[in-house]
Amino acid sequence: MQVIFAFLWLCLAATAAEYPALSRKLSPAEAELLQEILNAPRVDSGPFKDREALVAHFVAQGVRLSPGSQSGLTNADIRNLALAARAAAKAFRIPPAIVLCLTFRESSFNPLATAWTTTAKGIGQMTNPAVLETLSRLRSDPALLAAAEDYARELGARLPESLEGAQKVDTLTRDIQLLRQAKADPAIIAEKEKERRELIRSRKYEAGHIYNLQTNFGLAAAYLSDLRYRRLKEVEDEQKAWLTAVAAYNQGIGYANRLIYHVFAGAGNYNLQTVDRIFSKESAARLGLSRERQKELLDEVLSVRRCSARW
Repeated sequence: MQVIFAFLWLCLAATAAEYPALSRKLSPAEAELLQEILNAPRVDSGPFKDREALVAHFVAQGVRLSPGSQSGLTNADIRNLALAARAAAKAFRIPPAIVLCLTFRESSFNPLATAWTTTAKGIGQMTNPAVLETLSRLRSDPALLAAAEDYARELGARLPESLEGAQKVDTLTRDIQLLRQAKADPAIIAEKEKERRELIRSRKYEAGHIYNLQTNFGLAAAYLSDLRYRRLKEVEDEQKAWLTAVAAYNQGIGYANRLIYHVFAGAGNYNLQTVDRIFSKESAARLGLSRERQKELLDEVLSVRRCSARW
């Protein structure tokens, strides 16, 4: 697999989101469609043991959608999301509640979500470095590659020969940030923003593109699975292991290892701790992260924990 990327880390001040979010519950039609898909025959590795609760959970949470059909979560997106979650559960052995709650936290299920201050893109908010790391692991780990092939097969597809990482979107993002910083003519900035927005929307249905929902979801699932089963396998408790993988997904494997081996002096002691103790403000303060990133880490992990608590 090849990847086309611009390696641009954007360190300018955060600005408003590209697509203003609107909180609302799933419509009855959307909920019925999602429930119909999730009530399909059980996948071997489940769990989907309480499909109705999964639907009810997100209805109660309220899915954040962008106004307008072009940037919001369409019925087709909901169907693709549910099918991708089922495929990932089987292929990568991920509890569906974990991966769904994580992607909900990351992007509000918006397949076009695009960060301004990093290269995070798509439903799983995969950054360029995370994608490159995942592709490297796929090349070096036959078992992970086989799981990715199974994921594609479950969706009735094949792995793409190449991955398009939206280099032009990265370039436009950088250019817009520089124009804003220079206080350029608002009309020029608006035109660039329109170009960026239309470019993102135009690649949504392109297989092998970072903005394709199934492609992005598969990359996110492969990355999370690799973190849990291969790079954090010393964590024994199932819930603790997945939440530690979520922490690594959010801040990088180095900080997850620092949590285990520096804050708690090794896997033996780490495995004895409660989730509340591990993911406390006191523990986060010892990771060498800024206060902002400490909060981001805890918010991510504890949000996924609360969201997936029913399962």
